[in-house]
Amino acid sequence: MNQSAADGEPGFEDFVATRGDRLYRAAWLLTGDAHAAEDLLQTVLARVWPKWSRIAGDNPEAYTRRALVNTYATWWLRRWRGETPTRDLPEVSPARDVFAGTSAPAPPAHAVTSPGSR
Repeated sequence: MNQSAADGEPGFEDFVATRGDRLYRAAWLLTGDAHAAEDLLQTVLARVWPKWSRIAGDNPEAYTRRALVNTYATWWLRRWRGETPTRDLPEVSPARDVFAGTSAPAPPAHAVTSPGSR
């Protein structure tokens, strides 16, 4: 039994043991994937643990659920949504091909940098 549980206040380990399944289900509802839910919950629990003495007296489950939502939102906003693979390469627009119609090859990268940026 950990120190805070001996004082009558449920400790972090007890909290995770009793609320872990419910928190995992909440993480799964956010992510829609079992592995991503495990990663999300583990990340949030690692962030909540150092703050446990401050939040244990209030409502730690609500705090942890809010941390789940905030962390997932951060992950979602940072998710890479750039290029997607396709079978065929797209056509190059003549307006975007700045070297079209010239016989000279593209200049090397160091030729277009200023002397101060080398």
